[in-house]
Amino acid sequence: MSPFVLDIIVRASAVLAAAALADVVLRRRASAATRHLVWTVAFGALLALPAASSVLPELTVPIPIARPVAPRVGPTAILPSNAVVSHDAAAGAVPVLCLEGRERCKPDTAAAGVSALASVARLTPGVAIAALYALYAAGVILLLVRLVLEPFALRRLTRTSSDVTAAAWRRLCDGAAAELSVSRTVRLVRSEREVMPLTFGTIAPTIVLPASADQWTEDRRRAVLLHELAHVARRDCLVQRIAACACALYWPHPGVWWAAKRLRTERELACDDRVLASGAAARDYAGHLLEIAHAFRTAPAPATALGMARPRQLERRLLAILDDARHRGAPGRGRGSVLVVVAIALFLPMAAVRGALMPIGPASPAQSPASGPQEFTGTWEVHPSRDPAQVQLTIRSGQSTLGRTMALADLERLAGTTLASASTVHFPIRRDAGTFTIDGLCRNRACAGTFVFEPSATFGAELAKRGIGRPTPQDQFSLAASDIGLAYLDTLAAAGYATPDVRTLVRAAQHGVDGGYVKDMAALGYRLGTLDVLIRLRDHGVDPEYVRGMAANGLAKLSADDLVRGRDHGVDPEYVRGLAALGFRGLGLDALVGARDHGVDPEYIRDMQSLGHKLTIDGYTRTRDHGVDPEYVRGLGSLGYGGLTADALIGARDHGVDPEYVRAMGELGYKGTPLDSMIRMRDHGVDPTYVRRLQQRGMSNLSVDEIIRRRDRGDDR
Repeated sequence: MSPFVLDIIVRASAVLAAAALADVVLRRRASAATRHLVWTVAFGALLALPAASSVLPELTVPIPIARPVAPRVGPTAILPSNAVVSHDAAAGAVPVLCLEGRERCKPDTAAAGVSALASVARLTPGVAIAALYALYAAGVILLLVRLVLEPFALRRLTRTSSDVTAAAWRRLCDGAAAELSVSRTVRLVRSEREVMPLTFGTIAPTIVLPASADQWTEDRRRAVLLHELAHVARRDCLVQRIAACACALYWPHPGVWWAAKRLRTERELACDDRVLASGAAARDYAGHLLEIAHAFRTAPAPATALGMARPRQLERRLLAILDDARHRGAPGRGRGSVLVVVAIALFLPMAAVRGALMPIGPASPAQSPASGPQEFTGTWEVHPSRDPAQVQLTIRSGQSTLGRTMALADLERLAGTTLASASTVHFPIRRDAGTFTIDGLCRNRACAGTFVFEPSATFGAELAKRGIGRPTPQDQFSLAASDIGLAYLDTLAAAGYATPDVRTLVRAAQHGVDGGYVKDMAALGYRLGTLDVLIRLRDHGVDPEYVRGMAANGLAKLSADDLVRGRDHGVDPEYVRGLAALGFRGLGLDALVGARDHGVDPEYIRDMQSLGHKLTIDGYTRTRDHGVDPEYVRGLGSLGYGGLTADALIGARDHGVDPEYVRAMGELGYKGTPLDSMIRMRDHGVDPTYVRRLQQRGMSNLSVDEIIRRRDRGDDR
């Protein structure tokens, strides 16, 4: 091995070992921000090593290595005495390079590069050393070129993005920046694509939001902005670039890739701590993080950009967020300065270290990891519902979201624990269509986590045997999520439904038409023959509770079409009860739909009755249509026009005589003018502006008839 490459490994190992030891010591005693500072100093030391080593005296350290073994590539090949050939290297494996910031960068990836370096040593010693230098230099150049090209990729991203100028976003961004003491100007842009929320830029920081960001709640917007601005406040983009340069310089060393991963982990934990320190609720923030990580798990991000939520970091971050005992404070300037001084004192002797190989025995071949099969994955959440005995279960996978209500006792039976006392859960949910393997975290009876779904190998054959057809694995996922299996098919048959095909069965699952819904609707007399009709009811919000509520208020035995019509027009049991309490009992569905469509609700009727207007339902519909509302009636009443009939109010409203007009005319001398005269003046175009112009010309106290005549003649001079 080249002495230069060997020295890189030895000195980098010393620095990384010291940082790793400090990391272990500080794991439970200090905050993530402190540990991140440790790794930041370590990467700075790695970059300074070459210059420091050239001026410091040498300190030789022996390195035990495996003795060379006979190559398997040919009987005549001869290896130099200092060569080490791993199983992969002898097989001619090509080194795989990875960049800082990519989630697939693993220590074993860099180890493959070390093996590739050793494989070149099958040449003569002089040529082998030259080849090692060339391969090492090629790796450095490749990674640095990739790093240099990253800003161009970021520029392409921002060129297709638009600046966020909406007042709501700017208010949240400015407020979050003030909370985190960010004084630099931060550009906020929205991408045209669905990208992970990310931050980049060491000099001019930019935050990039996905195209769907405007659909977020204000709480999620604030959480995302706080997290990304925390990166800006901590200058994480600069640290990321320093780490990327160090990874390029020391790319053959597996430890540098592991250290880069530790740096990323502590960076995100430190930013999470900043968000929580700004007042964000831990459980709500954890929920935002989980959903963002899953929604944008496949979205690419440039190496020097800081994405908000990488799925593979998620479990540890969620546990840290929900751990109330964690230390979340950032190190002050004094503590940070002490840490830097200590690091420099340790760094100087490390920079003098030189390595010498010490063969000790044969090397064992490396084993390449096996890759497992692809599976269906997603996230899940459980929240308490209004009924303490029920919980709301939400499952998300890809672009689909499925929600259903589940008995708390059933869920706790599956989980093997009570949600009130559980902190972590791991359990299977077995359905006819497949099995979900559940992992997650719980806090205060609310849980969230990830799942893996394995489709059943026999379920498809059983459906085909029943004449339904064979479902795809994705179909089986949808069916299992709604617990639609063989018992469901028996329920359909018992209720007189025709045998559905696979497509219809999956639609029923996706639209919430599960076995309980079929049974409850059948018990209420709705055996509708085909699943399509039942799916339509479910899509329009017609559930057993709605049907029972309507029947209890005198609207029993409605047809499926009437149920849909009532639900679509907002005629629900609460609305019917509200009208009945005000004296409107026994109204048919047509009358209720008509009143609801015209905005006649219990609040409107109650207010109008309190103002003395006791009308029929048609009368209220008429006043509502003409814009006569309680505010209008009260406004005219306060100006001396109280006790008007509904017809008089409608006439005034239709002619544009509103409180604002009456008030302005009263201030110009027409206070107390009869309403009919007010209507006449309004009809002839006599408005306050016209009256004011006449009065400025000295024509005051004109009668209603005279001012109307002048207006009709066009006397506006």
